[in-house]
Amino acid sequence: MALAIWCCLRRRNAFAAVRAGAALPALLLLLGASLYGQGRWKIQYFYDKSDSQLEIRDIQCSSVQRCIAAGVIEDRSGHSRGATLITSDGGQHWSLESFAERPVSLFLLDESTGWMVTDRGIWMTRESGRAWSKMYSLKGLGQVYFLDAAHGFAIGYPKAFYQTTDGGKTWTKVPAASQTAGRPEETAYDCIAFSGQQGIVVGRTVTENDDRPPIWINPNTARNRRERETPVVQLETSDGGQSWQSSTSPAVGTIARLLYTKDGYMLILVEYHDYYALPSAVVKIKLGYRGSETIFGERDRAVSDIALLPNGGALIASIEPPGNSNQVPIPGKLKMLRTGNLKLWEEMDVDYRAVAQRAILAVPNAHRAFVATDTGMILTLDEAGAP
Repeated sequence: MALAIWCCLRRRNAFAAVRAGAALPALLLLLGASLYGQGRWKIQYFYDKSDSQLEIRDIQCSSVQRCIAAGVIEDRSGHSRGATLITSDGGQHWSLESFAERPVSLFLLDESTGWMVTDRGIWMTRESGRAWSKMYSLKGLGQVYFLDAAHGFAIGYPKAFYQTTDGGKTWTKVPAASQTAGRPEETAYDCIAFSGQQGIVVGRTVTENDDRPPIWINPNTARNRRERETPVVQLETSDGGQSWQSSTSPAVGTIARLLYTKDGYMLILVEYHDYYALPSAVVKIKLGYRGSETIFGERDRAVSDIALLPNGGALIASIEPPGNSNQVPIPGKLKMLRTGNLKLWEEMDVDYRAVAQRAILAVPNAHRAFVATDTGMILTLDEAGAP
C-alpha cells in the first residue's frame, strides 16, 4: 500500500462529507436487533470524585462480558497514579483498582490473556486483568500487538519497534525500523495493524519545531495558517513480520488509527492539529492501489476513534469542539455516529452529560459496544439497542 495518497489529501481544502442525520435508505432502518437498532448511549460508569479526576486512556473487550479499561488518576495537587477498571458482567459492575505504573494502552488476545503498555514497560495478565505481572522494562512505548500468545510487536518513541517470541519476556529490535528516514530522536511509530500475515506500522517524523502559538488562543487565525507537512514513515510485512519493507512520504496530520476491512480495504483515521480546515478525517483506501476516498470529515466532529462492525459497518466516536477550533483545551460533547455501508452516517442518541476531549471505542460483537472517555466515563448502548 502506498501512502503517497496523502499527497492527494494535502491538496484538498474541503472534503465531501455526508452530514450527520442525513436520511438513510429504508433498508438500513430494517436491520433488526443489532448496533443499528434503535438505542441510546448511556453512562454505565462515571468517576465522580471532587478531589481527583480519571483519564481513561484505553478500553478493550475480549467478549461481551469481559472488558478492561486503563488510565491515570490525577489529584488536585497534580500527583498522578495508574488505575484499571474491570468488568466481568458486561459492564453492570466495574471494579476500580490502583496500578503500579501509568497505563498507556491495552491489547487483549482472549478472555484471559492480555498485555498493558505503561510509561515504564510492558505488563501481562492471564487472569482477565485481575492480576498483572511486569514482563519488561522499557520507556517510550505506545502500543503492542500480538499475533498469538508468543509472537508480538511493540512500537513507540524514539524510533522504537521491537518484537517478542516468548510472550513478552524478552524483546529485540526489528532491524527494518532503523532503516527508515529520519533520526531516532525525531521519529515515533504510532500505529500498528495486522490482517492475517499482512501487517503495517506507521509513524511520523518531525523535522522542525513549530513555535507558533496554539490556534485556540485566537481561532480566527486558522483561515490564514496551515498545518505543516511532516514525513510519514511506513513499514509493511506480508509474512507475519519475518521481513519488512519501508517507505516514506509527505503528509499533513497524524495517523491515529489503522483498520483492515474484510474486503481488502483499509480505513485510516487522520487527525489534524491547529491549522487545518477539518479536525479529522476517516479515509478509505484499496490495498495495492493508489488513490483514496474520504468517508467522513466534518468541521464540528473531531473523530478520536473508529471501530469496524462484523457486518461491514462502523462506529465513530467524536467530540463536538466547544469553540471555533478543535484545539480548545476543554471537553466538548460526545457524539457517536454509525454506518452500515461506510458511506451514509447517522448520529446516535448520547447521554447529554457525556463530555470529553478524547473517546475510545471497544466493540466485542455486533450487539454490544462500549466507549470510554478521558473524563472518566464509560458508556454503552442500552438494552433497546442490543438484545
